[in-house]
Amino acid sequence: MTKGCAARAAAGLPIAFCLTMGLAYAQGSSTTVTKTPAPQPASPEALRPSIDQSVLPVESAVPVEEVVPPKVDEGGSWQVAVEQAKGPTPLVGQQQAAAVSKINAYFNGMTSLEGNFSQTDASNNRTHGRFYVLRPGKIRFDYAPPSPLRIVADGHSLGIQDTSLKTVEKYPIKSTPFRLLLGKTVDLGRDAKIVGVERDNGSLAITLEDQKGTAGHIRLLFKSGGTLELQEWTITDAQGLTTRVTVDSLVRGRKKSPTFFKIKEETNPFRMGG
Repeated sequence: MTKGCAARAAAGLPIAFCLTMGLAYAQGSSTTVTKTPAPQPASPEALRPSIDQSVLPVESAVPVEEVVPPKVDEGGSWQVAVEQAKGPTPLVGQQQAAAVSKINAYFNGMTSLEGNFSQTDASNNRTHGRFYVLRPGKIRFDYAPPSPLRIVADGHSLGIQDTSLKTVEKYPIKSTPFRLLLGKTVDLGRDAKIVGVERDNGSLAITLEDQKGTAGHIRLLFKSGGTLELQEWTITDAQGLTTRVTVDSLVRGRKKSPTFFKIKEETNPFRMGG
């Protein structure tokens, strides 16, 4: 795998309304119009009542009941529509601080985690597989075939292995977004710039940037209720390209051996950074 491909893989780690109109086409090249005879005026006899038919005066006719349209509370309907159209609610001040503290506690209370992941990159290419976390510092993504990739962090470095090319590219873990989540103590307010925190329909999201001002950001989305549960994250790089990863079937407390997170040196290693 080339250096450029590896950089993109590291940056994007798994961490129309259409209106259709119908067209009418003419049938044949000419149209035949059938003339309808003009209506003949009714005879005076036809306008007279029949012999046994009595004529009721207008004032004795049965009145026609007036149809009153139902009252519509337009103000209420508008309010309901506005409520349904509301987007995420930004959290500020003490609400934001409480949410960040809850997210920190989620990661600090996690020793091990595993589950399935599905990744969609900026070109809408989709891959999937299984991931494993052992805090602090260790994570592994096994991509399902036909992808030849495996990503492993051993606590110090993060390696991108390409089993088809038999290569491995290594990066210092401190240069990847995982450093924020895999440290011994997670403190997002201390280690990152918080761009925003939002709550929406049972979910909680936080967007983070590097404190050094590096372009790009990561957005974490959690299912919010009695407890938090990680649902997805989206990484946006300096060019504005995004990689979205969703996770499911999460299992906590099922530990893997530390050797499971060992970066295997291939026959043609390529190292990046120190």
